[in-house]
Amino acid sequence: MLRHLWAHHRLSMLGFIIAVLVMLFFTLRLALSAIYWSDPEHLRQPPERWMTPGYVARSWHLSRQDVATALGLDPQNAQGRVTLEEIAAAQGVPVDRLISDLAAYLEERTP
Repeated sequence: MLRHLWAHHRLSMLGFIIAVLVMLFFTLRLALSAIYWSDPEHLRQPPERWMTPGYVARSWHLSRQDVATALGLDPQNAQGRVTLEEIAAAQGVPVDRLISDLAAYLEERTP
């Protein structure tokens, strides 16, 4: 059966195989993300230099736009994977000050 399909419908079979591989990739990505973020150790983590605004937002259950605003970024353009250290350098402020300001904001925003 598979030989017949491969011999007579090769393009369809390749499309199907590619679709299955894409589906498996996104299923695995979803499962790994769910496992990672269900671990209590990853929730409400204190901000660190390597973190991105998106990571901080997810860890604290806030929107990316709120965290971006707290960091002095334009919420509309805060979609990249820029780290807190890079944000501090771009703003010309010490990274420790940026992190302490963000930590204070996070503590006041969450119960």
